[in-house]
Amino acid sequence: MRRLAGLLALAGVVACDKPSGDATQAPASAAVSVASRPAAPTASASSRAKSAAATQSWRGTYKSAASTLTVPPDGKKAHWSDTQTTAGIGDGALTLTVDGETGHVSGTVDGPLGPATVDGVVTDGNLAATIRRKDPTDQGFTGTLLGSIASDHLEGTMNVALGLASALRTATFTLTASGTAP
Repeated sequence: MRRLAGLLALAGVVACDKPSGDATQAPASAAVSVASRPAAPTASASSRAKSAAATQSWRGTYKSAASTLTVPPDGKKAHWSDTQTTAGIGDGALTLTVDGETGHVSGTVDGPLGPATVDGVVTDGNLAATIRRKDPTDQGFTGTLLGSIASDHLEGTMNVALGLASALRTATFTLTASGTAP
């Protein structure tokens, strides 16, 4: 999504830039060619057609548990986990809204991993999003959310860490459709 926005911004700057007579500058026809060339789509035409341009809301719960991280430095495995805290462990609520026209996803996380916001995209039925704090100064859980949409449910996982990386959590979720808006 950021790549598409960057390409569109670059095309807009190139297309709006007046020629200065510099021999190294591309001719105006090149700018039009760049601006009219389709960029890599964030959601395929087939997935947009299936969504019928409707906004879909999803609601459900997640269950989070302590997680570990294994990093193989220099051929040796280093294993890290924190069993000292129970922060972020338990059941919570997750709400997502998918814009059928653009594939943009927004939502909220409440409960032991919240309060947080979700921002991402759906492409070909697969969801990828970031989880950010509603209050960035609270050092709470942030991370990623990955999932897939079936006809009647959305399911996936969240991988998050506290702001100072002192605790890792993995959560699984299942959401059901709660409404469609045109």
